Amino acid sequence: MPTNLDVQLLGEFHLLYDGRPLTAFFQGRIQALLAYLLLHRDVPQSRQRLAFLFWPDSVEPQARNNLRQLLHYLRRELPSADRFVLTDSRTVQWRPEAPYALDVATFERALADAAAWAGAEQEEAERAALERAAQVYGGELLPGRYEDWILAERERLALACLNALQRLMVLAEAEGDLAAAIAHGERLLAQDPLHETSYCELMRLHALNGDRVSALRVYHRCIAVLQRELGVGPGAAVQVVYRGLLN
Repeated sequence: MPTNLDVQLLGEFHLLYDGRPLTAFFQGRIQALLAYLLLHRDVPQSRQRLAFLFWPDSVEPQARNNLRQLLHYLRRELPSADRFVLTDSRTVQWRPEAPYALDVATFERALADAAAWAGAEQEEAERAALERAAQVYGGELLPGRYEDWILAERERLALACLNALQRLMVLAEAEGDLAAAIAHGERLLAQDPLHETSYCELMRLHALNGDRVSALRVYHRCIAVLQRELGVGPGAAVQVVYRGLLN
């Protein structure tokens, strides 16, 4: 079945139908509702639960009415809505078999493939799957939105990406691909600039690559970031690696 709907939730929200942006979904709770249904597509969602999730401070009749209006808007603005959203008097569900592509689903499938290859001790295939996952992960989930459920999903997905990048560093170094290992380390720091272990690994990789100057630059970047963000200096592990560079 050809894909008609392309949904991007990571890094930036994009919704395309047959290659055309659906701009009505770029604002308000409609974006969050669409994302929630997509991320929980395998299970029908109770209307009552959705109403209180999205309008926790409203009385039940008002919350339910708000949900009805939002679903009406979604069905009006989404072309061929019945192909994508299944509704009845009690539940709402995104149809898993619908002709759509979701970046989060692609990311998680790549991670699952990597785990399967790791279990089979197929490191080359594992690395390829992790690289697909890292490529798909364009940034944090639904930036600019701060609902509790979004924050929890955002943290889960971000941690999964960090773990993938850490594993990619190990695999790339094991294959002697220090340039790739360094690139993954840089991306790790871009996502989590306060993680001192990543500074240590990146300094070590630069040193292994014969680039002591770049290793020292990483050390001074670590000092600057930690001082600016936390008002502290690097810990003992970073200092040990730094002293090793000076010998």
